[in-house]
Amino acid sequence: MHDQKIAWTPDPVTIESANLTAFMRTVRVRDYDELLSRADAEPAWFFGEWLRYLDYRFYRPYQRVLDDSGGAPWLRWCPGGTTNVVLNALDRWRGTPTYDKPALVWEGEDGAKRSYTYRDLDREVCRFAGALRSLGLARGDVIALFMPNVPEAVVALLAIPKIGAIAMPLFSGFGGDAVQARLELGGAKAIVTVDGSSRRGKLVDTKATVDQAAAHTPELRYVIVSQRTGNRIQWVNGRDHWWHELCASQSPEAHTEEMHADAPFLLVFTSGTTGRPKGVVHGHTGFPVKIVLDLALCMDFKPQDRFLWMSDMGWVIGPFTVYTTFVIGGTLLLAEGAPNSPDPDRMWRLVADHKISYLGVAPTTVRTFMAQGREPWRSFDLSSLRDDLERRTLDARRMAMVVRTRRQWPRAAAQLLRRH
Repeated sequence: MHDQKIAWTPDPVTIESANLTAFMRTVRVRDYDELLSRADAEPAWFFGEWLRYLDYRFYRPYQRVLDDSGGAPWLRWCPGGTTNVVLNALDRWRGTPTYDKPALVWEGEDGAKRSYTYRDLDREVCRFAGALRSLGLARGDVIALFMPNVPEAVVALLAIPKIGAIAMPLFSGFGGDAVQARLELGGAKAIVTVDGSSRRGKLVDTKATVDQAAAHTPELRYVIVSQRTGNRIQWVNGRDHWWHELCASQSPEAHTEEMHADAPFLLVFTSGTTGRPKGVVHGHTGFPVKIVLDLALCMDFKPQDRFLWMSDMGWVIGPFTVYTTFVIGGTLLLAEGAPNSPDPDRMWRLVADHKISYLGVAPTTVRTFMAQGREPWRSFDLSSLRDDLERRTLDARRMAMVVRTRRQWPRAAAQLLRRH
């Protein structure tokens, strides 16, 4: 980093309107260095202030923010408190203007489109929660997802914790053996999938992969299948269920389970490329509160933003985009398929067509565009993106520098705030 220039520095207007600025004023610290110093020395103070600032909702108030009596590896978040990530991602918006704003916008690789307000999404989540309960699935059960980026994947990621169960997303590109290994390790009772999907114009027989894995996983009781391609599939009576048939008779209203603050709701596996895959368990308070801190406080995501980050739901960025966007009250664009197919500039077209203001990009995607030598600003109106750098000079190499230097945003912003 020593020989690289800073690609972007926030201007005074950006600093004044930043979430970080508002938070620092709320907790009455002089500057960013004081905030860091106090947060390091008093993590319970920092996260307590963040919970209050975020207005993270609880059914029953917690007794204290952190319990470290068991040692650092066994920290407990908000002991005594009860909550649910869905209470904070959907339920909190009922009766507010946010309830009727766009929550989820979807575009398939074939150009198909769907859009959901928070009200629409809440209804679909309630129906699927009822469908899961009708099968006898309940709190503590692990339910896997093996799905491409379709709206039903988002609905499932919310409906599963709503009933107190644990969502286990799996990379949609896995083969049968990889899916089987994770189903066994996670102890999944059910898996949600699609009849098939499209990737770079080719049909992917997703259900066949699930069938292969399920044949060797006797603990798996149910396979729930959403229709996407109309692909002809094998069917196992009693085990397999159509999503639309399960949901048809369900109410658009369903209660959200009251869970202990650190009860698990998400199980995400590592890739397994360097050894046996390892599952990471996330709780209803720790994970969502921390990732919202990352997106809103460190990276300044706002409720009016429209967010696109093309990533599979099986990796942590997929759930990250879902839970952060909806807790904050923004709009998420979900795109099926690859960022450069069926055309090399697909991601930039999505930004232009859907007026994306907040774009997440993985290093592998940056390297792909660098190799292609794309110059998207010549063909697409990218003015909806919030930063002048992205709006005026977004070529692949400078974008790579932005990806690296954005990590410096909080300190750069705080330094500029002190100067102004």
